[in-house]
Amino acid sequence: MEAPHRISNIWATMDTDKGDLIERSEAYARWTVPAIMPPEGMEGQEQTKGNVPTGARLVNHLANRIVEVLYPISRPFFTVALTPEAKLEIEQELGEEQSGKMQEAVRDATSRLEDVAIRKLKLTEYRPVAILAAKHLIVTGNALLRRMPSGKRVLYPVNRYGVRRDILGMEREVVLSEKKRFSTFDEATKADIREVHTQVKDEDDMELFTLYEKQGKRWKITQEADGVPLKTESYLNEADYDLLVLDWSLHPGEHYGRGLVEDYASTFHNIDVCTEALLDLTAITADIKFFVRPGSPLSMDLAALNAAPRGTYWPGNADDISVPEMRARGDLGTINELIGKWEGELAQAFLMSNVRDAERVTAAEIRMLANELESAFGGLYSQLAQSWQQREAEYAISQVDFASEIGKDSAAFEVLVTTGLESLSREGQIDNLRMAIGDLQMMEAVPEDIRGAMNPLRFAKFVFTNRSVDLNAFLNTPEEMQANQEAAMAEAGRMQSQQGEANVAEHAGKAAVDAQQPK
Repeated sequence: MEAPHRISNIWATMDTDKGDLIERSEAYARWTVPAIMPPEGMEGQEQTKGNVPTGARLVNHLANRIVEVLYPISRPFFTVALTPEAKLEIEQELGEEQSGKMQEAVRDATSRLEDVAIRKLKLTEYRPVAILAAKHLIVTGNALLRRMPSGKRVLYPVNRYGVRRDILGMEREVVLSEKKRFSTFDEATKADIREVHTQVKDEDDMELFTLYEKQGKRWKITQEADGVPLKTESYLNEADYDLLVLDWSLHPGEHYGRGLVEDYASTFHNIDVCTEALLDLTAITADIKFFVRPGSPLSMDLAALNAAPRGTYWPGNADDISVPEMRARGDLGTINELIGKWEGELAQAFLMSNVRDAERVTAAEIRMLANELESAFGGLYSQLAQSWQQREAEYAISQVDFASEIGKDSAAFEVLVTTGLESLSREGQIDNLRMAIGDLQMMEAVPEDIRGAMNPLRFAKFVFTNRSVDLNAFLNTPEEMQANQEAAMAEAGRMQSQQGEANVAEHAGKAAVDAQQPK
């Protein structure tokens, strides 16, 4: 058995590595979405409310946009390509001359794999968790997703896990911290815990640490409950590694990422301070004080004046009562202007209104937003595609039964899963084809005398080339053209023969009718 408190000591070191990350994350959450990182001990309705009215809207908007790009609802977020060996195998089955059928068979096989994989992944209800993870990345810069045996992901905020990375930024050690009711442990584990904690009760919560250690190409997993090492040691291969340690922006030499909110912390702070000041000034200006002139009849009985109902009559002059002018009212407009200016800057930084609001966005809009995420946030989309998309795609493909879907065992050939900008570019080929076909209609607008002198095929090649579509993939080969011509000639001969036979029959019938007519 390992030394007691080994994992909890590692956790303490990792907690030290975080520095003031937790405190900063709590402040960033207070300005945006308090539930992301409530102060320790605060839950539910006790969460601190922020003074940045637009903070939650900014974070929720960007998180939804990120997930729209990473995991679009209407189309697969990855493509599957067979390796050259797999293509060769299919080609050998169909024959080298039937390249068209081979390509069609490959497209059918990969399309089925993608559709089945996406359907299986949807069963894990990954989108809500993905949106929550995106919010954590934006606000705190960090999030960890753990895949459970059912395939569903569970999110750990940065205060519930610790990580140590190597020089390349890859995690080498990960510790998960969670509360676990003593009654939920198995009986053998309960007995081990009772040897140390003799007074433990079933309803007591214990701090359970789970340590992942990279050892070669495997991950060693050990656990500790309130300082007691548990006999739950296990190992995972790299392909079965069930953690996704995500970050927004990871600086060299650091173990934890930094979020977008941190980049604009000063702006959020300014809005926070000014909003609080605005609320205070508004409360002050709303608290109206009336002045009564000393010596006037009204000053003789102020208690009765205060208690009098509205609309009553009192003896005196209009000058007996006055309302002081509040200079603070002029300051309200200035503060509002400043807040509006800062909120505009944040709206631009968080990509508000750059893409239309809709349940389903087009492939072109997805590519546009992906490129915007890439340029606005220093390669964010490519980073998340590699660290997040790729892992989810590989898991989804691993759940597909190759034998039942394409008639081959998965060991017969390998699949190449493509995500990120490359996947989007391949996905956009159908859009390019649609636009190319639309461009062909421009030929109808050309004057007839000029159109007659044009070569339609050359025009089509020009259009397709400029739309990045390979026209040759759709053209018949010389052999196919000859076969089609021969088939057309044979069909024309058959039709001519049938027409001739019909004419003979018609003449014969007419002659028979004429013969029966009286002379």
